[in-house]
Amino acid sequence: MTDAAQIASTLGWAALVAYSLSAILYTTSLFRTHPAIGRAATAFAVLGAVCNFGTLYARSVALHTVPYRDLLGSMKLFGFFLAVLNIILELRHRDRALGPFLMPAALAFLLLSVSLTSPVRADAPELKGPVFALHVTLNMLAYAAFAVACALSLLYLWVGRSLKKRAFSGPASRLPSLSYLERANRTSLALGILTLAVGLALGLFWASRMWKGEHPLWALDPKIWFALATLAFYLFVLVRAHRGAAPVSTARLSVAGFVLVLLSYTAVNLVSKLHDFTS
Repeated sequence: MTDAAQIASTLGWAALVAYSLSAILYTTSLFRTHPAIGRAATAFAVLGAVCNFGTLYARSVALHTVPYRDLLGSMKLFGFFLAVLNIILELRHRDRALGPFLMPAALAFLLLSVSLTSPVRADAPELKGPVFALHVTLNMLAYAAFAVACALSLLYLWVGRSLKKRAFSGPASRLPSLSYLERANRTSLALGILTLAVGLALGLFWASRMWKGEHPLWALDPKIWFALATLAFYLFVLVRAHRGAAPVSTARLSVAGFVLVLLSYTAVNLVSKLHDFTS
C-alpha cells in the first residue's frame, strides 16, 4: 500500500468515528435540548467532513484521477455531500433537525466504503479528465440532494402526523414547521434535477467521444436509461408540486423517488457492463 493509500485509509476511519459521534449526538439532541450536545454534534460533523474530504484527496493522489470512479469510492463522496449539505442547511436556517436523519445516512455510506473498499489500483486512461470528473461529481451531488429531499419529506410526514394526532411534544416539537419543510424539499428537488441533468449531459458527451469506437452500443447501457427515468420522475414531481399538488403527496413521491436513486446507485451497476466503475 502506498503512502497516499495509507493516509486515505487512516482519514477514512477518522471520518467514520467523527460521523458516528455526530450521528449519536444529533439523535440525542432530539430528546435532550442542552446546547452543548447540539454544538458537539455540529463540531463532529464538520470534523468528519474534513476527514472525509481528506481521504478523497489522498485517494485521488494515489489513483492520479478522481477517487470515486468505482461504487465503493463514490460512497465516500456521497457521505461527504450528505454531511456538507447537513452543515450548510444547519448554518443557513440555524436548525439541527436534519442532523438525526442525514448524519446516520452519511455514516452508513462511509462505513460501507471504508470497510469494503478495494485496494487502490491504477485507473484506466479513459477514466480521467475534467469532463468525466465533473460528470461523476454532479451525479453524486444530485443523489445527495435527493437524499436530503427524502429526509425532508420524512420529516414533513412525521410533523404532519404529529399535528393531526395533537401529539406535537417531545422530539416532534423540536422539528421545523411544515411550510419550511415544504419549501426546503422543493429546493432540494430542484438542485438534484439541475445537477443530474447537467451531469448526465456531460456523461453522454464524454461517452460519445470515448466509447463510440470500443463500445458502439454504449447508448443502450441500462445505467443511462435508469438515470434518465430517475430524472424524468423527479421532474414530474417538482412540476406537479409547483402546479399546486398537495404537499403530502409530493413528500410521499420524494420518498418513493429515492428508491430509484438507491437502485440506480447500486443494483443497476451490477447489470451495467460500462458503469461498474462509477456512480
